[in-house]
Amino acid sequence: MSKRQYDQVCALSVALDILGDRWTLLVLRELLFGSRRYSDILRGVPNMGTNLLAKRLKELEEAGLIQQTKLPPPAASTVYEFTAVGREAILPIMTTLTNFGVQHLQYPPVEGHFVPASSTMGAMNKFFKGDNPAISEAVQIYIPNDAFYCVIENGKRGKVGFGLSPQPATIILKSTPDVIMGLVVGYVDVQTAVSDQVLTIEQGELTAVENFFNLFEGNFSIA
Repeated sequence: MSKRQYDQVCALSVALDILGDRWTLLVLRELLFGSRRYSDILRGVPNMGTNLLAKRLKELEEAGLIQQTKLPPPAASTVYEFTAVGREAILPIMTTLTNFGVQHLQYPPVEGHFVPASSTMGAMNKFFKGDNPAISEAVQIYIPNDAFYCVIENGKRGKVGFGLSPQPATIILKSTPDVIMGLVVGYVDVQTAVSDQVLTIEQGELTAVENFFNLFEGNFSIA
């Protein structure tokens, strides 16, 4: 089946020809926090299906928004990442849509709704309030089949990204994206998560972990 297009002499319609198909923006969401392998992207959009993902990735490459690169040994994996042009074009769109969508999110999430790691990392960006200059932490978070990090420098948010922290980790946590999302937004607290055994502190003190999550604040009503 050929790709559906609007066939209009209109910049908006052309943009929608490239970005408007189902799943396309969610595929791009998976690349916002670093390069990803095909299997990593598929894990972030589990209901998409591998054939459709391959098709969307090819279309985005042809549009010049993403590219494939090969990681050096020992990884030697092929990964997808934004081109410079793609990131410059897509990031403002994603930011605007996220700011709109967050007003309509329900927290805690509806039971059974999938919580992508990329969305949890996006929440770290969105809800960071950073009002404690005494805090400097490199927080490494391990989730099933993946990992991401958040660096805090003198109370200011540094980089949030997939993989291992570029700085030596001062806090190491093991959990799931939905629990970390709850801790960031505020409908889960650290002590309860530890007691319920859905959050493991592998390095760092309980108080330091609480201080880290207190740097974030959801600005909407909890459902």
